[in-house]
Amino acid sequence: MARIGRAIVRVPRRISKGQVFKVQMVITHPMETGLRKDKKTGKLIPAHYLTRIEFLFNGKKMTTIHSGPGISKNPYFAVMMKATESGTLTIKYEDNKGGKWEKSLKVSVA
Repeated sequence: MARIGRAIVRVPRRISKGQVFKVQMVITHPMETGLRKDKKTGKLIPAHYLTRIEFLFNGKKMTTIHSGPGISKNPYFAVMMKATESGTLTIKYEDNKGGKWEKSLKVSVA
């Protein structure tokens, strides 16, 4: 399995001031519900899922997604943002086992 918590984030290359644009993100994560059994041992696989994804722009919180065990492995998330200035988009996310990660990228507004 790929490294847990690795994120791929996409934003448009060209963004005009005032434009609404989509931030797309895929996070490598097993997203186990705690209800599935291991085929070899027959034992339940412990729950392991993302609980919170927070989007910040230039340090200001834009939105927070609260998730749970009902989301698929390596989940895809997308949020819409309005471009008012260039800056840094930071995405912080965590899971139910205490894992915490962060991904930042520059957003240029023309």
